[in-house]
Amino acid sequence: MPTITAYLITRNAERHLDEVLRSVEGVDDILVVDSGSTDATLEIARRHGARVIHQEWLGYARQKAFALRSCQGEWALNLDADEVLPPGALDAIRTRISRGDVNGIYLLHDDTFMGRPMPGKRLPFLRVYRHAKARFDESMEVHERVHVEGPLDRLPIPVRHYGYDSIQDYVDKLNRYSLLKAGQRAREGRPFSRSRLLLTLPLTFLKFYLLRRMCLAGWRGFIKAVVDSYYFFLTEAKLYEQAYREQHE
Repeated sequence: MPTITAYLITRNAERHLDEVLRSVEGVDDILVVDSGSTDATLEIARRHGARVIHQEWLGYARQKAFALRSCQGEWALNLDADEVLPPGALDAIRTRISRGDVNGIYLLHDDTFMGRPMPGKRLPFLRVYRHAKARFDESMEVHERVHVEGPLDRLPIPVRHYGYDSIQDYVDKLNRYSLLKAGQRAREGRPFSRSRLLLTLPLTFLKFYLLRRMCLAGWRGFIKAVVDSYYFFLTEAKLYEQAYREQHE
């Protein structure tokens, strides 16, 4: 049977970590790469038998890449510290990878918002892959992306994501992410665009609210669609701010 390492990166991640690690009990190896937690994160990780490695923060993609290189299993299961597998998920994953005909498997993203699951469209994301066939694009400042060589498959396994416990936490997170994203765009030579600044907010709102069916969640869905769109607007606004300051210095 192929071996699996479940790995995650942490810093002060005690809020959901116990539930996350309970959901992966049964893998061959649990790896927690921590960048300086001062809460109960390390205690929780060790209680679940995790290997804990300290690594100063390298950025999202580089930190994930470091963790992937530290995996011992033939297969890697990538979770964030606020993502929980449902019961039976590991059995389904083991059954699928034991067939030996794929190098990666997409799971489904199951968001919660204001403490409750969000209805609507669940997007696939690549979270299970052969260790030797995967690599991260380390140029990404945020929303890190893994590339896997060879055939891929999907399993209808919803991974519960608790990343939006409150509007305050979510907006704070998106404010940080938008700064990183704007910096990445600038380094890639993709400068401020008037059309994007004008159109990003309404168009992304329609995409989230209608195409991703956040409208099914009532006012919660409306609020989340607005906040998600605000992230893209902030990215463009920060690119404009940078260009404006450079022009008027």
